[in-house]
Amino acid sequence: MTPITTFFRNLEAKCCASCGKVISEQAESYATECFSCQDQATADSYKHYYKKN
Repeated sequence: MTPITTFFRNLEAKCCASCGKVISEQAESYATECFSCQDQATADSYKHYYKKN
C-alpha cells in the first residue's frame, strides 16, 4: 500500500474544467473551475436571469 504522503505528493496538477488552466488550490477541494471561470459563469447566469424578467 502506498503511504498517504506519497499519494498526495504524486497527484497531478488540478486543472480548470472550463479553460484548462492549473488551479492553485488544494487538490482535495471539490472545485472544478478556476476563480475566473467561476466569476464568468456567475455573471453569465445573472445576465441570463435578468434578461428574461
